[in-house]
Amino acid sequence: MKSIIVYSRFQLLQAMRIPMMYVALLFMPSVGMVLFVIPAVGDDPVAASMATASMCLFAVLTICAAQYAMDISIGRTQPWGTYVRTLPGGPLPKIVSMLAFSTVLVVFSCVPLIALAGVTTSASVSVEGLVLGFGALLLSVVPFGLFMTAVGYSVTPMAIGPVTSLVPILMAFVGGYFTNPNATEGLLATLTQFLPTRGPAELVWAAVGGYSVNVISMVSFVVWTAVFAAWAYRAYRNDEGKRYA
Repeated sequence: MKSIIVYSRFQLLQAMRIPMMYVALLFMPSVGMVLFVIPAVGDDPVAASMATASMCLFAVLTICAAQYAMDISIGRTQPWGTYVRTLPGGPLPKIVSMLAFSTVLVVFSCVPLIALAGVTTSASVSVEGLVLGFGALLLSVVPFGLFMTAVGYSVTPMAIGPVTSLVPILMAFVGGYFTNPNATEGLLATLTQFLPTRGPAELVWAAVGGYSVNVISMVSFVVWTAVFAAWAYRAYRNDEGKRYA
């Protein structure tokens, strides 16, 4: 428990020392909302609600890319990262503290998106739907965070910037975040149910827009989470073997 508190304190101090990074991280999805979503959804309340949910999911992806992939990759070359690896308790305290901080970031990133949708669109959601939607968003941190953790331990700091810029956009696109969630025709609509970003999205859409989840997407969600967990563990052990053998 003490180790978790120390890690969490470090996460908070790091955010306070470089606030502009987190300001950009939290509000860039809102810029995308203003430029692309609000003009497109018109007066359709269901479309507006689901499009807002998609932007919240994209915000989760970008948060995980910065907090896990970039933070881990850069930390591997810094004295603090080396020191952390010598502490007792293994990687679990750090992972728990990062998950806790991710939860805070997700809430602060999604609140402006929801406020924009409420003021500028016809989006409407019940209190129950809002709570369930947030729960599904926080659940999506698990597979996305595991994936980005694996990336962080696998990609060099020199290459992590482009990777964390492009991968969230690509994952959001193949997950159908930038298209009609109810689209059933076309190659992407067929393939997306087997991809890791679709399952979490369908849970959020179901909470806020009455979307019917696909069984294949849910099975894929579980399978991909297990794959990412195994990859993250393997990448962590490989990095440990290279640097501390």
